[in-house]
Amino acid sequence: MTQIMTRVASGKSVRVTLPLCRSGLGLGTSVMTTDGALPVEYLTPGDRIITFDAGAQTLESLNVLTLPMDDLVRLRPSVLDEDGFGRNVVMSARQKLLVRDWRAPMLFGKRAALVEACRLADGDYITRMNGNVPMRVFQLHFKGSQHVIQLDQGLMVTSARTSKKASSSKA
Repeated sequence: MTQIMTRVASGKSVRVTLPLCRSGLGLGTSVMTTDGALPVEYLTPGDRIITFDAGAQTLESLNVLTLPMDDLVRLRPSVLDEDGFGRNVVMSARQKLLVRDWRAPMLFGKRAALVEACRLADGDYITRMNGNVPMRVFQLHFKGSQHVIQLDQGLMVTSARTSKKASSSKA
């Protein structure tokens, strides 16, 4: 299955056809950069993003997808901060999170696990959203590989997979 989307690369907008990939971060999600925390919608190609696995990496491109609310989850601030400060984080239900707290050994039998957000939904602190209104999510792409991105709240998520076919197709 494919989907047409706008891909921002090298300051130009082009239309490309990519395999349907439903990961992504919602509006207002703060991503750690070398300039500090920035909302995902303010990132541009060339920004240096802090990654868990490879330090600061240059953002190659940013895809914007529109997903139905049924494909999104909301993380409450108390999941990320024991005092409950901060704001809700919205992301694709298919977005992979790096789980390194008590949940990893209890749920997955490992010290750390990469898990889709929907698998952690408990109905209280991590909830699936519902409704008919579509929402935009942002996918971060790095040249040649996928990375684990650090969000402002200490949460770690994976970037989108980089496809050679997607990088070279232009319409």
